[in-house]
Amino acid sequence: MYLLKKIFMAIFGFFLVLSCLSTIVAAVGAFQFWLFLRLPAKHVLEKKQFFIPPKTGAYGVAKLLESQGVIRDARAFYLLGWWKNEIHHLQAGEYAFSTLWGPEQVLDQIVNGRVVIHVVTLPEGSTLWEVARILDEKDLAPQNEIIEIAGNAEFARSLDVKGAMGLEGYLFPDTYQFKKPVSSASIAATMVRRFWQRLPQEWRERAKELGMSLHEIVILASIIEKEAKVDPERPIIAAVFYNRLKINMPLQSDPTAVYDIPGFSGPVTAAHLTRRSPYNTYLIRGLPPGPICSPGAKSIRAALYPEKVPYLYFVSNNDGTHHFSATPEEHRNAVSHYYELKKKAAEEKGADP
Repeated sequence: MYLLKKIFMAIFGFFLVLSCLSTIVAAVGAFQFWLFLRLPAKHVLEKKQFFIPPKTGAYGVAKLLESQGVIRDARAFYLLGWWKNEIHHLQAGEYAFSTLWGPEQVLDQIVNGRVVIHVVTLPEGSTLWEVARILDEKDLAPQNEIIEIAGNAEFARSLDVKGAMGLEGYLFPDTYQFKKPVSSASIAATMVRRFWQRLPQEWRERAKELGMSLHEIVILASIIEKEAKVDPERPIIAAVFYNRLKINMPLQSDPTAVYDIPGFSGPVTAAHLTRRSPYNTYLIRGLPPGPICSPGAKSIRAALYPEKVPYLYFVSNNDGTHHFSATPEEHRNAVSHYYELKKKAAEEKGADP
């Protein structure tokens, strides 16, 4: 009996110690988890921005966060997600985290899909090449991919762009917000949809009243966009081009002569005005085969509602405005005045005219 009692006490003592050890381990684990919840990954502020791929499992996300220095312990983060019943609610996407955030804030960011928003602003008058360059610099789409898809006539027709060889002129100049991942096709489609959203139905009817297709209006508006520097002159410049079209006079717009020179920048020279190009309105009569940029709403409106003026010519006043003339003689005088202003400005700067 004494021996049995001794064995019983030994077994009891063993389980008592085991229980105490388990309690201690649980307490230590709970304390460590408590510390994990309250301490950031680092005590130095760093911004961490990276992409969580689609179909990444919860533990895979936790390991990625740990490897990027956003959390201290992947297993503890997984446990946190399980405890909050959010293991299956983690969303893929591009995120920006602070190393001073706690793990609960990190989890909340991913569960609610608060991804990085890329803001892109396309200035009025942007060409397809310029749009592609801006998107490439924002790391949203490769430049050559945007140019290829926006130059696809079949893709343009799928977006209801009729009579065009591509999307030049229809990538509406505006401010956009994109989330990664986003395809080049989706980006282009978003910009074209914005074009249609900003085009009132009455403007479409007005194009018919003028006896022009909407595509022809966009072509003309793109030339106005490149020529006009101040808003009040847009409908006057539009009138000049309409007056020239009526008498079959070449539009003679400098920007058309250099449109199809990729990456062109700088002044348009006399040599440019004589180069062979289907867009060069010094050599062709009528409108060029397509838009030369994406016009804004003001230029489209000007193309639809030109001023009723007799002007056939205009020349720069060297200050962003233009002098408009109805006769060749008046225009020659205005051109002479322009060169005088240019010479004077060069002399004032101490440079050769």
